[in-house]
Amino acid sequence: MIIFQTVHKYGPHIPLFEKKYGVTDVIDFETLRRLLVADGYCSTYILQPALEHKPEQVFYTLWNYERLQQCWAREHSLKTNDLNEIKLAQIEEYRPDVFYNFSAFCDGNFIKRLGKRKDRKDIYWNAYITAEAMTFPEYDGQISLHRPFVYHWQRSGLSACELQPGIPVAWATQSDSPKSIDILFYGQYLKGIFDNRNHLVESLLRYKLDTKYELRCHLTYTEHRPTIFRIPKLPWTRIRAPFITFPSKFVRQHSLCPLYGDTLYHAIAQSRIVVNAYGNFNQCYKSNMRLYEAIGLGAFLISEEGTYPDGFEPGVDFYTYRDAKELITQIERVLSDWPKHAALAQKTREKITGLYSKERQWNEFLRFAESL
Repeated sequence: MIIFQTVHKYGPHIPLFEKKYGVTDVIDFETLRRLLVADGYCSTYILQPALEHKPEQVFYTLWNYERLQQCWAREHSLKTNDLNEIKLAQIEEYRPDVFYNFSAFCDGNFIKRLGKRKDRKDIYWNAYITAEAMTFPEYDGQISLHRPFVYHWQRSGLSACELQPGIPVAWATQSDSPKSIDILFYGQYLKGIFDNRNHLVESLLRYKLDTKYELRCHLTYTEHRPTIFRIPKLPWTRIRAPFITFPSKFVRQHSLCPLYGDTLYHAIAQSRIVVNAYGNFNQCYKSNMRLYEAIGLGAFLISEEGTYPDGFEPGVDFYTYRDAKELITQIERVLSDWPKHAALAQKTREKITGLYSKERQWNEFLRFAESL
């Protein structure tokens, strides 16, 4: 079975990635793709053969990373810079048995442009947790790590599969790194969908000021400024005020820049504790990449109270909290007896790595694709 797996870029990541590796226009498609894979962006979701550079099994690309895709177009004498045209040409060239799309919610309904073929199954992934599951019925199968979405699709008569992230084998070499960071939080700081998490982050930043701990919050956010509208007869229609309304000055002063890929993984491996928090709409069920990144890289996880994927035992493998006050209590519990919790983190890493390997993820994906 041949898979075409496509993921979308994360805007702030690409400039940092290109600067890190000195990427220029002289690079070729395969070299750039190998750099992306080696750097680790989205590695818990990338199928095993793509991580192992086996394009005869999985052709993997970031479909809206302009430099990468335009490299492919030039090398195949395709005279267009249109990213959808390039993706269509890649699918036609590769002729996959399965089109596996991580961008159904943000690619302008590309599936309609692609069209159906009897010899190809189309599957999309959705872990963008909103109040209701976004559904794209043009696809043959739907996949998520969010179990309530899977149940919703199945009740609706759609083929759906729960597929959790997989932990790369390479992480084992990083998990024993010296722990120079006491507490680490990383992720989006975003109005609306992450309001609850935003309040938690602010509590952590205040806790940082009150303690001697090395606490780092690496946040991804967009600064918001109010728009002041002018009267219609003036030559401008609106101007933006010079002051920032979101995030607050306090958050901007005490948080750190976002981390991605291998740079992020090094930070996790050097952390005693990783704090995990969810969006407003996860409700009781809890799963995200951070679960697997934190545990797979040897940190002790503290995460929201709730129901977790099979094999994750709250209170045994990691600690949970219900609010910011309880989170601080759990942090102090871990750091007051770090040798005990270091041993627990190692035991949990061995257990979860065994349960959620890349091999298992790949085999579960194949079984679902073959069932369609």
